[in-house]
Amino acid sequence: MKAFASWSGGKDCMLAVYKTIKSNKHQVEFLLNMTDDEHVKSRSHGISKDLIVSQAHAMGIDLLQQSTQHDKYEVKFKEAISLLKEKGIEAGIFGDIYLEAHRVWIERVCKEMDIKAIFPLWGAPTKDLLKEFIDLGFKTILVAINKQKLSNNWVGRIINQEFYDDITKLDGIDPCAELGEYHSFVFDGPTFSEALKLNKLELVDTDKTLYQTIEIYTDKV
Repeated sequence: MKAFASWSGGKDCMLAVYKTIKSNKHQVEFLLNMTDDEHVKSRSHGISKDLIVSQAHAMGIDLLQQSTQHDKYEVKFKEAISLLKEKGIEAGIFGDIYLEAHRVWIERVCKEMDIKAIFPLWGAPTKDLLKEFIDLGFKTILVAINKQKLSNNWVGRIINQEFYDDITKLDGIDPCAELGEYHSFVFDGPTFSEALKLNKLELVDTDKTLYQTIEIYTDKV
């Protein structure tokens, strides 16, 4: 079955895609990334859409970026699915783990669009998923943290064994950030033909979120 993956650029959607590919049950033909209405940033993580483009290119998977406003999200999401169905897509891959309300929304929308919703990570312990992700060799940076849940020194950290050891010691924090503790961007791993080289730019501080802005490093003049 040909499928798209709901795509933010972060670790959970990446692991869901990896597991789908390894299962040989479905073909991941497209990444679907929802962007802000100016088509500049990925809505979920606040990163430049160009980073998602580079990521998709390194993975060798076609990308569809759909711009939307918050109150038009479902309408625009369905419009994007309609375009994908014209290309033979029959299923969607989602990286959700345990938030029942979000799964209910996804399943309703997919049913209305006659698309099968697939959840490769659903119900797995989040500690186990994070450890598996690290052990597979993915390389990932925290591009945003919820300041009400994590201190500022977490932003910009790389997800590795040290990160795992530290975050699993914290009370009330989901290691996989299913409750919005942080957002991440994957820049290397077994799904990549080559690693993305990143430059860290400025920190952007808002009322609730601290962002680590990044760009693709290039030595071209």
